[in-house]
Amino acid sequence: MRSIARWLLPTVALLMVACGGERRHAEAHDIEGSVWDYTEEFVYSNDDSLAKRDISIVVRYDMEYVADSVALSILTISPDSLLYEEPFTLHIPHLADMYPEEHSFVYRRNVTLQRKGDYRFRLTPEARVEGIKAVGLVVSDNK
Repeated sequence: MRSIARWLLPTVALLMVACGGERRHAEAHDIEGSVWDYTEEFVYSNDDSLAKRDISIVVRYDMEYVADSVALSILTISPDSLLYEEPFTLHIPHLADMYPEEHSFVYRRNVTLQRKGDYRFRLTPEARVEGIKAVGLVVSDNK
């Protein structure tokens, strides 16, 4: 059961990329032990400094999640090493059944990543959160 759940989020993200007409970059990390209490880093290689993009955070969770919300700190590091950090809150709905579920939260719309190269996004929960199975980041072209 754990091995199936481990590959569910990345498989769904890859299918979204393959089937959609727009370009998407999706990356997800499993959370060991279902307790998220450390920084997850995602890298996006930007090759178009003029395109408008949407950035979303994806969370997979199960019945062990009982919090009302998850307060995060999101640190963005641009290719030229500029830093931008801000708080962000995920309002994750509680599950009605026992099956794990995924939700996507818009972080930024119509953003232009003005430098070519690798952007690093570091998501850090402000407190430990139980029931989180995976965390991901999706960067997609806005057309």
